[in-house]
Amino acid sequence: MDEQRLPTILYVDDEPGNLEVFGELFDEGYVVRTAVSGAEALAVLEREAVAVLVTDQRMPGMSGVELLERVAVAYPDVVAVVITAYTDTELMLGAIRAGRLHDYLIKPWSPVRLRETVRGAVEEHQRRCRLADLVRDRAALEQQLLERYDPAQVVGSEGGLRSVMETVRVAAASGSTVLIQGETGTGKELVARAIHAQSARRHRALVKVDCAALAPTLVESELFGHRRGAFTGAVKDRPGRFELADGGTVFLDEVAELTVSMQARLLRVLQEGVVERLGGGKPFELDARVIAATARDLPAAVVAGEFREDLYYRLCVVPIMVPPLRQRTEDIPALVQHFLRKHGRGNVAWEVAPTAFERLRRHDWPGNVRELENLVERAVVLGAGPRLGPQDLSPFRSTPPTGGRPRRRPSGPEVRGGRLDARQLREALRKAGGNVSHVAQALRLPRTTLHYRLRKFGLI
Repeated sequence: MDEQRLPTILYVDDEPGNLEVFGELFDEGYVVRTAVSGAEALAVLEREAVAVLVTDQRMPGMSGVELLERVAVAYPDVVAVVITAYTDTELMLGAIRAGRLHDYLIKPWSPVRLRETVRGAVEEHQRRCRLADLVRDRAALEQQLLERYDPAQVVGSEGGLRSVMETVRVAAASGSTVLIQGETGTGKELVARAIHAQSARRHRALVKVDCAALAPTLVESELFGHRRGAFTGAVKDRPGRFELADGGTVFLDEVAELTVSMQARLLRVLQEGVVERLGGGKPFELDARVIAATARDLPAAVVAGEFREDLYYRLCVVPIMVPPLRQRTEDIPALVQHFLRKHGRGNVAWEVAPTAFERLRRHDWPGNVRELENLVERAVVLGAGPRLGPQDLSPFRSTPPTGGRPRRRPSGPEVRGGRLDARQLREALRKAGGNVSHVAQALRLPRTTLHYRLRKFGLI
């Protein structure tokens, strides 16, 4: 085996005979370095990566414990083993409790016991290295998240989203509940992730719950978990999304789609900070921040009796309204360039004709930023470019070129997908296994529109 890949053991002893015996015991599978004093051992450590330090305790000048105290500070990944006399055991136990010593051997040591101890020390070193790699990787990922969701780096933060990002900074610094409102595709989830990534909870989980995609019979179990035997198929205890987010953040997307009974359960969690699994059991406390989002007009839903007024005020401690793209068309050029970098092939230097931007500004964007991203991705996939013109970035429909007022987004069941009857919707639900999000994607319908139709035909 390549010597560079073998673990290095440093043995320190002021008796040359012991050094020779040690070298013979570990002549295979290890790289052995020796030193006759603590000072010489530190010199070896300075120039070479060492996995395990084995040192005699009683040496002239620097004792073994004094050496490992200095090693623990300067080389924390090195695992230390001390060879000592019986009278020094209390000193050794103290070093172990302090975390400076892995193990110790009493003189005279046996070759078998020494090999076992060194092997265990090498395994401990490997574990420490893996842990250090994980810590570094996590720190790097956290830094990437901070940069990715830095409010100042979000496209539009200096334009149409300036006030939104200012509120994001305030919300991130607090632990208050946040309600994000805005049309489908405006970037509500991006805002939620930015709040979490900039908050003190960023080291814990952000758990997303798509309330519109959950079947009504499964919502309570998904949110709050269940006990074994709570219902048919509940073969074991299962934590809910709130439990999984303990110490972190729960993101309730499309919160307006919760039934009134589930709204009452959610209100209790927010008020009391306790969760009770479906099927009973002792309620338990948890610490999870709630960020909710909806594309519906919640005040209107409150007036209509479809959403609890007390829950609305509990959620809307920090309100954030994300404007639709048609109200911030100045952000379109920057968004197009961002999506070209995201979906572009290789090192293509994409250019967009001014006439294409003009057409994009005139469009009313019923699908908002999500629609714009799909449009740019389509242009890239179809091989257009590197210069994109109006024919490449052509929305599905446009507002009048001059003078006309922007078209309002159609409401009701004729937005997309034609006229769908109850039979077609029931069949689509069956094929998707009841997953409303999959049905919406298959029919190319906004989720809010699909829910409108499902409620209209009594399918939910």
